[in-house]
Amino acid sequence: MVDKEKIKEQAKKLMDEFVSALEKAEEVKEDFGVKRKDVMRTPSKDKYKGTDFKERMLKNAPKVEDEQIVAEKKKW
Repeated sequence: MVDKEKIKEQAKKLMDEFVSALEKAEEVKEDFGVKRKDVMRTPSKDKYKGTDFKERMLKNAPKVEDEQIVAEKKKW
């Protein structure tokens, strides 16, 4: 059986050590991340043109009929 008080003491000690380490850390002086003029990409009309995407999807599907994936409808 696990001693809950022992676990609480270990967790408290760990959190206290973490907080004291954070107090010693220097403040971040630089911004991180990427800044873009446009935050949204414009979708391409010919995204899959020239690829074998459809063929690969149909090949990986467990059941195909008339170039369509056949899936079982979930019954609740």
